[in-house]
Amino acid sequence: MAELFDKINNDIKQAMKEKDQEKLSVLRMMKSKILYVNARGDQIPDPEIIKILAKYSKELVESAEEAKKVGRSDDAAKSENELKIVQEYLPKQLSDNEIKKAVEDAIKELNASSVKDMGNVMKAVLAKYPGVDGKIVNRLVREALT
Repeated sequence: MAELFDKINNDIKQAMKEKDQEKLSVLRMMKSKILYVNARGDQIPDPEIIKILAKYSKELVESAEEAKKVGRSDDAAKSENELKIVQEYLPKQLSDNEIKKAVEDAIKELNASSVKDMGNVMKAVLAKYPGVDGKIVNRLVREALT
């Protein structure tokens, strides 16, 4: 059921064999975040795992930005390296144009015409493309419906 969870577990074993401490640390953190949501991680569907990992990647981006602001380039680089590892497990991020097209398609499918339909449109887009930044979707839906 949770192929992504199994992949993370297998990659943890591989990182241990290769003695890749950085990758091992990030993979363990990813597994920890998944198990925090549900102690039986292998029963979480992949779209849920993608949401958890997307949230973790946002945390890493924010961490890197904060580190840069206070002049801690070594911490920023560490967060960016961790982010690269997490992104290997996330689906390819859509460009703004691709997200815009997905929003337009959802509006057509749902016959949405006003801001009252915003929640349904967002739900449809986020269900079809898990891991997409909800803030961007929100902004694009709002622009399209006003």
